[in-house]
Amino acid sequence: MMGGEIGKDHFEVKDFELFQQKLDQEMDFMRQLFTENRFDNETRKLGYELELCLIDKTGAPSSCNKKVLDKANNDLFTYELATFNLEINGNAFELTHSVFSEIQQDLTNLYQEMEQATSGSGCEPGLFGVLPSLKLEHLNHNTYMSDMYRYRLLDERLMEMRQRPVHLEIKGEDTLMIDKLDVMLEALSTSLQVHYQFPVDEAVDSYHAALWSSMAAVAVSANSPLVLQKKCWQESRIAIFKQAVDTRNNQEVHDLIIPRVHFSKGYIKSWLELFDDNDYYSPILPEVIDSKVEELHHFNLHNGTIWRWVRPILGLGVNGLYHLRLELRVVPSGPTLIDTMANMVFHVGLTEGLKLKPQELTKMPFEGLEQDFYQVARDGLSANVNWCNGKMGSMQNLLLNHIIPVAYEGLEKLNIDSPEIWMNIIEQRVKTGQTGAQWIYMHWEKYQDEKLLVKDYMKQAKQNIPVHQWPKP
Repeated sequence: MMGGEIGKDHFEVKDFELFQQKLDQEMDFMRQLFTENRFDNETRKLGYELELCLIDKTGAPSSCNKKVLDKANNDLFTYELATFNLEINGNAFELTHSVFSEIQQDLTNLYQEMEQATSGSGCEPGLFGVLPSLKLEHLNHNTYMSDMYRYRLLDERLMEMRQRPVHLEIKGEDTLMIDKLDVMLEALSTSLQVHYQFPVDEAVDSYHAALWSSMAAVAVSANSPLVLQKKCWQESRIAIFKQAVDTRNNQEVHDLIIPRVHFSKGYIKSWLELFDDNDYYSPILPEVIDSKVEELHHFNLHNGTIWRWVRPILGLGVNGLYHLRLELRVVPSGPTLIDTMANMVFHVGLTEGLKLKPQELTKMPFEGLEQDFYQVARDGLSANVNWCNGKMGSMQNLLLNHIIPVAYEGLEKLNIDSPEIWMNIIEQRVKTGQTGAQWIYMHWEKYQDEKLLVKDYMKQAKQNIPVHQWPKP
């Protein structure tokens, strides 16, 4: 959640007024870009961000992110909301035949650097969707919030906007219900974010394809079934984040105002609709800087405080051209680096493959797709859903018979070298049904010991063995 620091420790009314002025000017400039179609129509690129947990020798979360960052001294490593989390901001790569091999090497190098930075700090990095050993005491913002103006101000501002406690309620096999007077519930979740740039002519189809591929990606990558020692959803992050940073007050909830965290508002004809929607939300962090309108600083800061699961981004490339890209945000971290790569390859490949039949992507009423997305987050591979080609069934059967072949088609279209290296992992994970979520669930059922669970998980994860091959607990 926005790791960069800001330059002041409080905001005044005039900051909000000035920020809104700058934002309005940049929104006008953005609309002009669309009118004149001033976007890169050639470049394809991929980048990523990977959030991780810091864990001590007992399997509990470790508040050592400052110590680790100071030791690492790498600008690609950034703070997260909680002192027991960090983020790796990977390098971006041209989407050529070798892109996933390049990203895998980049991720491996950065992760090893992170491991070296943690050595001697009494902690180590781990990849979880939700760390099973987190307890309510670790969500105390006075003790465990990273010491940054950004997070303190975000906390104050969200509570000021809500005018009520943050209420988290997840009904899975168990029911989890918590009320908090701060934003720290968001610190439960750690994710993989994939940045995916494409030619502007493909933007609308890419957005629709990414909505569908996100549903499938949640099913194959689920890794967050245990929250505060309660059995919740297969991918509980989806439920947590939607509620943890909901800025609406009671009246806005009553008026059915769409929350800042949402899947999508529906199918589109232009990306301009997505960015125009930003006007619907009040600024949270009105950090005003002396920048040119063309840099879109305030526009992008505001866009980053609207947490769509498929986030549209308007960027300015090193080639001096504006571009459109998607930030794909639904996939959890982990369990291993090789699983992380497989999830990324599948997500991007499926998005590309679905674009081969764009007419299928908007046939089903959007409300059905949205409903199925949350169903999959809850039930994982066993969820019964409708796919965009009109087929119905369990996510597991749809993946094996319809969806994985389309992902292969997309990877072939991109001329990716040896995609089966990663796609075989996805296929075997789906066939066996052993996702990270399923393994965690089985371990919890057997031992009911969250620290032992984390230690046993880490033992397997450190060997970088795909989760479907882990021995059953």
